[in-house]
Amino acid sequence: MLSIFFLPGDLVCNWAGLPASSDHRMILRSFINMIVWSGAAIGAALWISL
Repeated sequence: MLSIFFLPGDLVCNWAGLPASSDHRMILRSFINMIVWSGAAIGAALWISL
């Protein structure tokens, strides 16, 4: 279940070819996940409030 939340970042890191043990992969994965899930949360909040 938790892997669903990491999926956007993992897909981008796999596409970029970053190795699984790289610190760069963890930073990029965190950044992409933050962008995707923040956008989803803001979109849901706007949809509920309007």
